[in-house]
This record gives sequence, C-alpha cells and structure tokens, in this order.
Amino acid sequence: MKKTVVAHIAIMVIAVALGSLLASYLIDQQNQISVNRDKLSTAPLGGFNKFASDVQWMLFVNYAGGIDCVEKPEAEEIYKRLNAILANDPDLEIAYNIGGMMISNSDPVKSAEIFMRGAYNQNLKNNWQIPFSAGFVLDRYVTDKDDPDRLKKAEDMFRLAASRAGDNAPYITSALLKVRAKRIAEKGKWSGIQVVNDEHALLCAMFDEWRKNGGTADAAQPSDSMNIPDLKDRLLRAAQNAKASDPTNKNILDTLAKVMKVVSEDQHLCGNCLSPYAAGDKFCGQCGTAVVVFAVCPKCSAVMKGKFCSSCGSTDKTK
Repeated sequence: MKKTVVAHIAIMVIAVALGSLLASYLIDQQNQISVNRDKLSTAPLGGFNKFASDVQWMLFVNYAGGIDCVEKPEAEEIYKRLNAILANDPDLEIAYNIGGMMISNSDPVKSAEIFMRGAYNQNLKNNWQIPFSAGFVLDRYVTDKDDPDRLKKAEDMFRLAASRAGDNAPYITSALLKVRAKRIAEKGKWSGIQVVNDEHALLCAMFDEWRKNGGTADAAQPSDSMNIPDLKDRLLRAAQNAKASDPTNKNILDTLAKVMKVVSEDQHLCGNCLSPYAAGDKFCGQCGTAVVVFAVCPKCSAVMKGKFCSSCGSTDKTK
C-alpha cells in the first residue's frame, strides 16, 4: 500500500514538472509567433481579440464620420478608442495612420505617441509612413514646451523612416537634414565652431551625414546613416549657400575649410562663390572672380589634353 502511494506521488511530481516545462516551451513559442502578445488586452475574449478590434474599428469609423471638427474633447475620445482598438490588435496599421493624423492638430503629443508606438512595432518594421508621420508631427506640431526632446525624437523617426524607404522617398532625407540642422542651431556650436544661421547649420548637418558614411556616398554605410543620393553635390550646394549667407563670417569660413577638403578633392572651385570651373579658365563663370588656372601648356597656355600640347607640342613635365 505504501509503495503504491509513493509511486502515485512520484508520478504526480514528474507530471507537474513535465507540465511546467511544456508550458514554458509553449509560451516561448507563442511569444515568437506573436511578438505583441504581451501588449494584447487582458479582457476575457477567448482569443477573439482580432475580431473585437475589427468591430471596434468599424464603430470608430462610424464615430469619426459624425464629427464636424476635432477639438480637444473629440481628440480625447479618439485617443481612448484608438487605445482600445490597438490593445486588441497592435498590428492594425490603418489605426496608426488615420487615428494619429486625426488628432495631430488638437493633441499633437498624443498623436506622436500613437505614431511612435506603431513605428517601434516589430510586426510593422517595413512600414516607413508611420515613423515619417511621427517625425512630421514632432517637428511641426509638438512644441519644446510640450516635449523638450521632440527634435531628437523627430530625427530618430525620420532616420528610421529613411532606413525603411530607401530611395523611394527622397523627401524624407530633406526632412531629416532640416531637423538635424535645427538641433545643431539650438545647440549653437558644431565641432567647436559657433553656428551663426540656418544655412550654416544645414551645412554642418550635411557634413555630419558625409562623415557618418565614412566620407563616401556608397551603399555600404553604418546602421545610423542614410543613403543620400548625390550627397557630395548636395554638400557643395549647402557650402555655397552658407558662404553666400555671410561671405566674411569667420565661423562659416572655418566650417568651409573642413568641408572644402571633401568637395574640392576632384574638382577646382572658385574661392569666392565655390562654383566649379574648367581647365584653362582664368575667371569664374558665376561671379567673375579670378581663379587659379590649371591644366594649361607652360609655353603657350593652351589647355593640355594629354602629355603633349596639341597647339605647340610642348610637354607637361608634371604628367
């Protein structure tokens, strides 16, 4: 009798242990299949959360269709309904896109929160519109008083959107660079140089991206950099605009000294307006400033097309 009781107890202990191991394994498997499982509503819906969210979304659309304008009270109700919908289906993209934008004017802080929640959802990691909308709202509608870190968050969102969109949405690049420039302007200094105006700040932001890319515009880039088409040409234009904004400012000239080592390594630029000029040119075609003549015959001053001058036959001993 005692042996039977001991055997039963042993079997029960083993069964409990195996059940515990199986439960742990199944939970791990569920978490891998549904990464947002821990974000689902705990309401007793018997696994019908997705169906519940669809019903809630239809009711939301019906509610939104009856609103004349979205003021603060309507924004509170919309935010409440969005939270309920996303609690049952965190992957419902349309809820982030439409719901977040509906309250962007009346409650931009909550709008940005909705968009950022969607941006960091791993099941929506291929969606670039949601992080772009988050960055847009943070940059345009949220104020420093509402969130002192809004520009940093906006830059993070635009960078995330750019990494997902690739070359499909070049305007994301422009938005990110402008936000980056705003952060530099607010800080007031860049690489130990005082930032004097918006054009100067944008040049600094552009050069930062150049350095993040390792000094190239190739596709192989660090994870926190962007693929900016024609980056070197854009950097030159930013340098020209910065120089034109205040031609004699020492801080801008100090920045240009750093940038010119990059943009002038394979071309000759006018020292006044930074416009490129060709072999044999004596004056800049854009501003008329005298430039350093290059690639001409040392004897007759004709443009050298090869080792020997095609006009007088002299040789360029530097080649």
